[in-house]
Amino acid sequence: MKKTLAALAIALPFGLAHAQSHTAEAAPQLNARPQVAAEAKKAARPSGVAPIKDGSTAQGQGSGIDTVTRSEQVAVQRQAQREARPHRETTQGATPK
Repeated sequence: MKKTLAALAIALPFGLAHAQSHTAEAAPQLNARPQVAAEAKKAARPSGVAPIKDGSTAQGQGSGIDTVTRSEQVAVQRQAQREARPHRETTQGATPK
């Protein structure tokens, strides 16, 4: 019984170490379809440094060039229409009826 228990105690760590040695990180598959597709996409990319859009370019944020989108134009038009309608100024502290 003691010999069996001792053999099991010795064999258990080796078995666990063997089971952990075949992970994806230890031996990555280099010929899998996703890996091949990613390598092809990487190879098709133009080499060089990608431009940084942090406001340091002529059309970046903070450059002083006002770029108004279509939704901003519509919002300004609606605000102007609201202000053009006749309305009464509210008095502060009054209860609405």
